[in-house]
Amino acid sequence: MTDLTTVSEAPTPGTPNWLISLFIMVVILVANGVLIVGLLQLLTWTGCVLLIVTGISLSCGLLYTMVTMHKLGKED
Repeated sequence: MTDLTTVSEAPTPGTPNWLISLFIMVVILVANGVLIVGLLQLLTWTGCVLLIVTGISLSCGLLYTMVTMHKLGKED
C-alpha cells in the first residue's frame, strides 16, 4: 500500500501527492456542478462560463487557504 504522506518531486518540491489530486477533483466537481445549475437556470453560455470561472476561483482560493492554515499549524 502506498504511503499518502510521501512528498512528490514532480510539480513542486514539498507538495503532497494527495493535494494535487484533491485540487483536480475540486475543480472538476465545481465546474460540473456550476454548469448543471447554469443550464437549469437557462443562462447563456457566456453566463455559464462566467459562473464556472467564478466557482472554480472561489473553491481554489478556499482550498489554498485551508492548506496554508494547515501548514502554519504544523510549523515548530
